[in-house]
Amino acid sequence: MPDTVVLLDEFEKAHPEVHKNFLTAWNDGFVTEASDGRQISTTGAIFVLTTNAATDTLSELSGRYASRPEELRRASVQALREAGFAPEVLSRIDRIFVFRPLEGLDIARVGALEIEEMIRGYGLEIAEGGIDVAVLHELVRRQQKLGSVGSSRDLVRAIEDTVADSLIAARQRKLTKVRLIVRGDAIAAEPAT
Repeated sequence: MPDTVVLLDEFEKAHPEVHKNFLTAWNDGFVTEASDGRQISTTGAIFVLTTNAATDTLSELSGRYASRPEELRRASVQALREAGFAPEVLSRIDRIFVFRPLEGLDIARVGALEIEEMIRGYGLEIAEGGIDVAVLHELVRRQQKLGSVGSSRDLVRAIEDTVADSLIAARQRKLTKVRLIVRGDAIAAEPAT
């Protein structure tokens, strides 16, 4: 599929040979299919690389150079180089986007979306206003406790850890529509109409 978006997640962890293959794709405009030697064009593809390298430094730089994009780019490239990215890879990157860590209401919003998706994944419906604010406060508290090392994966794990059992119990009780509440130290799915 030559006209596609290619996501290279945590690119810094890939073997140097993988980096070389992508350099070929970016420099020469094609990759060679190993099984039959066919060349596949990459000129219509968009490559997106993600990394967790230099996260703290990049966050600090994005604040410092927020209104100076050229200086942000230069400083970001230097930080990534110091974190181990090869200069030949960095020279092929057109844009660098620095995402700040989730905090406060961002955590609550993402948490609510993840919870709603999880509820639907269990074949249940969620009542209007069916997530108790205390549930979201608990997620925010847990995520903030992790500090800058907390990721969206950590948030999803926290949701699974706190919500999944109550949703399983709701399914076993043949509920169709639920509301999530905090009951003691646990989160419970109770029936909703």
